Amino acid sequence: MSLHGIWAAVVTPIDEQLEPNTARAIAYYTELLDRCDGLNVLGTTGEAMSFSLRQREILLESIEECDLPLHRMMCGTGASSLQDAITLKRCADRIGFAAALMMPPFFYRDANEDGILRFFDAVLSDSNEIPVVLYNFPKMSGITFTVSLVERLMREFPKSIAGIKDSSNSLEYEREMIERFPTLSVFPGSEALLREGKAFGIAGCISGSVCLWPELAKSVFATGDPTKASELEEKRRGVSSPLIAAVRQRIARDRDDDQWLRSMPPL
Repeated sequence: MSLHGIWAAVVTPIDEQLEPNTARAIAYYTELLDRCDGLNVLGTTGEAMSFSLRQREILLESIEECDLPLHRMMCGTGASSLQDAITLKRCADRIGFAAALMMPPFFYRDANEDGILRFFDAVLSDSNEIPVVLYNFPKMSGITFTVSLVERLMREFPKSIAGIKDSSNSLEYEREMIERFPTLSVFPGSEALLREGKAFGIAGCISGSVCLWPELAKSVFATGDPTKASELEEKRRGVSSPLIAAVRQRIARDRDDDQWLRSMPPL
């Protein structure tokens, strides 16, 4: 399966008890799927690492119980615990998501490539039904999916590794990935890179802010229109930091619902 297009990395609505609000999530995700190519749930924007394993499973299972198009939804399965990563990937496999977005094991930032390869081997040997999109976000994970590491992963798991999301947002890195691995779907983590990236073959984007203007992002990626691209890049630059809070504020305003402002501690 070839992954491509404009994917919104969505926030997770949270209730007063600091649990994922599954009903609110399903309603929002259903609406957003009418406006973009796909969704990534329980990624960084979705605050996945602030939820327990069971909380994440409950949200994924609630999506399974609805009539959402799973072939247009990927989910984050990253975890520092090997067994948690296996459990989440197994859950994603069973439900049938389009792909699993998988961060490298984090915290031990001096882990070498052999150790990371062993981690992936344990996860993918146990559960390899759906493809994996590698999640390169060294600012958060402390580990970079280097060219040599990606090469080893693709050699070991040629039927599993389908793409990479690059939240370092380095056009140079993304270009090199495309040149070295032409079968790999490469997604920047920002829609601001669509115009430049399309010129050398990016697959689209997976972005936490693209939910605010998905139609514009789709148009820019489809047509490359310079006026629309400039408008999109200006909008993205206008999103304040921290990004998750800024996105939540805009969703709350647009939906006239302050419940969307709630994040998990520590955010």
